[in-house]
Amino acid sequence: MPTTATSAVDDSHDVYCVIAASALPRPRVESIASGARWHHHRTHDALTQAAASGLLAVSVDAVGTRAEPLDADHARRAADRLTTHEREEITQRIAGDFLLRATAAERLLTPWRNTARQLRTPDPFQFHDAGAARQWLAGTVDDLARLVEQGERDGRDAFVWQVVHAFYPHWRLARPLTLARQVHERALRAAQRDHARIGEQEIRTTLAAILRRLGDHRAALTMSAAARESALQDGDRRAQAHATHQHGHILLASGDPRAALSYLHMALTMRRDLYQDAHDHARRHRGAGADEVRTYRRAVGLTLTSIGVAEAATDPPHRLTTACRRLRDAIDILQEVGDEHDAGRALAHLGAATAARGHGRSALRLFDRAEELFSRSGSRTWWARARLMRAQTLAAAGQQEAAQIAFAVARDGMGPDDEAGLAAEGVSLHH
Repeated sequence: MPTTATSAVDDSHDVYCVIAASALPRPRVESIASGARWHHHRTHDALTQAAASGLLAVSVDAVGTRAEPLDADHARRAADRLTTHEREEITQRIAGDFLLRATAAERLLTPWRNTARQLRTPDPFQFHDAGAARQWLAGTVDDLARLVEQGERDGRDAFVWQVVHAFYPHWRLARPLTLARQVHERALRAAQRDHARIGEQEIRTTLAAILRRLGDHRAALTMSAAARESALQDGDRRAQAHATHQHGHILLASGDPRAALSYLHMALTMRRDLYQDAHDHARRHRGAGADEVRTYRRAVGLTLTSIGVAEAATDPPHRLTTACRRLRDAIDILQEVGDEHDAGRALAHLGAATAARGHGRSALRLFDRAEELFSRSGSRTWWARARLMRAQTLAAAGQQEAAQIAFAVARDGMGPDDEAGLAAEGVSLHH
């Protein structure tokens, strides 16, 4: 397919062929531009011409512009007239651009995250703010599923696991858990076929977290144990600490805080050692590796949060004082590294522990702070969960009317996957 057109008619024909050959039924303008190797303005003009000719329907949503062939049979014939090489090139260019955009969103929303992906092409795209990045991820998740399917059919295993891995902020904040499980299971198989050991370990650990949130604790423990064993065989201390933390977190969610604490303390020791090593390296090399320092510092904060929650769930009651201290330390660390979502989680858990100590008013103020952080970070489900903790605190204080309102708001903010995960933890959404 030509990349240099001599007329608007040629451009409208070529852009139609790109759309017809795409794995996406309604590709976005940036995907079309990448498939055609054109700049945005030329692509937009070609789309306008093709729509005026009755070939395409063009629509605009919160993320941007989409285009769809009006006659599916005609589009299929247009794609068939391209050579196999041309179709493959279009598919790969669209997939490559999509992965770069997902990675740009990931880096903006989770800058502390170590990535198993080594992308050789510099990222040419930046979102103007976190809201735009979250909106793009949410608005393209159907495209992700399509591109994963196409990647599997074409044998592009590296793309499959990498693009699922790059969507981590969406799985973390929006939590479409059933879809997340499906694509991570496919990504795991792809990483294994790609012999990408680090990718396989990270996908396993993320899948363990997803299974935990869905309430499938047995499968989650199997997955995290496999990730730990793989990391141990490879001598990967970071992956081993990550999987150990997740194993303890799953045990905590399954209702066994005492067993959880043994793994969480192991993870804390490993993560503190990793942080210290990274900190010493940065000091010796004039700040080189500062990103790793922040990554490992945040990891310490996450494990302190889980330890605090586990200690609050065990006897004797004096553990609550220790739990609150752990949670306050976690909040300080997580706010220091800029992780508002997880700082909010630690605040919500501190609110619950403070309420359990009989300080209801202080607990409600902590829930206020947690909900503010969840609102800023776009974490809908955890905002609702903090509201649920607030409802439980109000009910325990005898403020039944206020508690009923808070319970109702919490239910409205959660989806079926969230409710299933909470039910598996023995948490009711009903007052």
